[in-house]
Amino acid sequence: MRNLIIVLFFLTVSNSLHSQTKILKDNGSWFTFINKVTVSDKLNVVNITQQRRVGFLSKTQAFLFSPSINYIIRKNVNIGAGYLHYKAFPNGVSHASIHKNENRFFQQIMVSSNLEHVKLSQRFRFEERVIDLINTKVTPNVIKGNKYANRFRYRLQVIFNMFTLKSGKYIIGKLSNEIRIRFSNGITEPDFDQNNFAVFFGYKLLDNATIWIGYGRYYFRKIATKYVSNNILHVDLSYNFDLRKKK
Repeated sequence: MRNLIIVLFFLTVSNSLHSQTKILKDNGSWFTFINKVTVSDKLNVVNITQQRRVGFLSKTQAFLFSPSINYIIRKNVNIGAGYLHYKAFPNGVSHASIHKNENRFFQQIMVSSNLEHVKLSQRFRFEERVIDLINTKVTPNVIKGNKYANRFRYRLQVIFNMFTLKSGKYIIGKLSNEIRIRFSNGITEPDFDQNNFAVFFGYKLLDNATIWIGYGRYYFRKIATKYVSNNILHVDLSYNFDLRKKK
């Protein structure tokens, strides 16, 4: 029941935003490589590399990489910390005037559970962000310093086997929704930042490799009176390494 309330809350927030002043529409494709290295029964390292394009495939919008280290407290709970570097390009309906960078540090806790054949996971993440500031008073524009900001993210994700192929392998389904809350000052004055919804179909290429293809609708606030609705084609490849000694 609690999870159902959360989902309904996400939908309510998303629908209510349609009544805001101005909505800019965009579309693109995101290509993601996720690599997980299991070091021990308790410890793993994850790295995410992603290229984001707009105009479907025509121009690069951003490039990011994000390594993190995670520790399993108990079977269904793990904590982690990591870093993310985000390089933005001047492309898309809400682009900055020049290239800019953002460096993030984050801490997170993930809680998972199994409901028969469905795997449910919840991720709570807090971010500290250092964002380049653009001086628009000179031509050409230049980067002049940076600003510090905090953000909270909550993601609810469901993974399940959809149907079996003749080979005996499964087509896997995944639903994901994440809401992001920005803070104006420290961790005070919380406000809506983004709502990210995605649906994926997955297939195991190998025991330790899965490819995912899906659709995402990312809705975020550019400024108080301007919102961006972004339709995304997702192509993800995850590949895992296990460094534990085999018995």
